[in-house]
Amino acid sequence: MRNSKAVLIAAAIGTLTFGGAHAALAQSDVQTLSDKALYNMAQGDNWIATNQQKRVVAAAPTIQNRFNLATGYQRTGRLETAKTQYQALAAEGEGTVMEQGWRSRSFDAGLESADRLLYIDWLQNGARRGSGAASAGGAASNVSATVGGTGEYEVTDEQARALDRQARAR
Repeated sequence: MRNSKAVLIAAAIGTLTFGGAHAALAQSDVQTLSDKALYNMAQGDNWIATNQQKRVVAAAPTIQNRFNLATGYQRTGRLETAKTQYQALAAEGEGTVMEQGWRSRSFDAGLESADRLLYIDWLQNGARRGSGAASAGGAASNVSATVGGTGEYEVTDEQARALDRQARAR
């Protein structure tokens, strides 16, 4: 009887330990995918990066992850979807400080979302490529934003890779 209690206790502890390890592994997988998405975005592979970031948000819908997803939608020209994301983040993200890559530039996610909403509004309401940029950030628009049309649609990973290749070829 005493041995069976010990076995049950050991099994319970093992199950709890395994569950904790599984949760830690899942978090590690999300962080790895997030890092991969940001790397792909930095390389100009915005379509595949956006698909990867969608999976990150599905697993961990943090303000930072959602902001990066909105950035992907913006970079791929899906401005209506980006606007929807930025509108939510403008309210929810205020006070959330994010770091921007290797430059170590800190910014408030809510305020940056509001700025990007203004920029998208400017783009959609008569901005012309030759008319100058609203900001230095706007001057550096990525070519991936113009490849594939302006429709609001989702693409498969295969289609995303093809669109990224097409953007690099220009």
